[in-house]
Amino acid sequence: MTGRLAVCVSALITAVALSGCAVYTVDLVPEERNQPRPSRPVAQEILRSLQEREAAITGLQAVLDFTVRRAGTQEHGQEAVVVRRPDLIRLESIGWGGLTSFVIVSDGRRLIAHALLQNLFVEGRPTPENVAKVTGLRVAPAHLVRLLLGLPPIAIQVDTTELYGPDDGRAYLLRGQDAPFTQRLWVSDDDLSLLRGELYDRTSLRLRFRYVPAVHGLPTLLLEEPVKQVAVELSYRSYTLNPELSDELFRIPPAQGAQVVNLDAGVAPMLRFLER
Repeated sequence: MTGRLAVCVSALITAVALSGCAVYTVDLVPEERNQPRPSRPVAQEILRSLQEREAAITGLQAVLDFTVRRAGTQEHGQEAVVVRRPDLIRLESIGWGGLTSFVIVSDGRRLIAHALLQNLFVEGRPTPENVAKVTGLRVAPAHLVRLLLGLPPIAIQVDTTELYGPDDGRAYLLRGQDAPFTQRLWVSDDDLSLLRGELYDRTSLRLRFRYVPAVHGLPTLLLEEPVKQVAVELSYRSYTLNPELSDELFRIPPAQGAQVVNLDAGVAPMLRFLER
């Protein structure tokens, strides 16, 4: 299945303003008891429908336009993306003349980034901390893969997901956990499409996300990293769902003469894929 976006979606993300020493830490207590809840059979049917929809999407190859907003500034760029569940990912920053300037890959065991112009090669374990060092977003590769596929960052489990609603906004609230991460999702009560969500690491809010419907094709993905006040907009220029992908796409050897940096040693090179 292949599609193209005919219209450029110009959704504006406004980063939340921090005042003083505000801290984005919350107490993840149970949801309010007075919220409406569907009957157990209805809830199970909704969750199973969401699982079936998820099972139909396993991979993606796409070209994206992205905009990064921070501190009143905007940066625009284009990237090529290849992802395959559960946690295989390849991101290429496309520079002037269509040339690749920066590559990030993860094969589920190692996270590798190569800045071609600087001939800098960094690698480490595929942890959220290391992902943040090379993308600016503190998420696990599996979370990013799922978000790019239009899925919630954590797989929905029928037996452990709490379901509330619908609310006045005609949306169900889902809450699930894959320790140490917890997600809160809002899905439409009309077609069960994923509207927006939040991802927590223990009690800290790490990421907000929202999907904006496009005229054609996949919805635009909006990401907000609240602590650093970074907002990212990703719109799909072209894409193919569930393509055949070689495992070799998710591995790159060090380039000859490259400076090699170990991310696990705590080194944080001045690299940010989504800011190039």
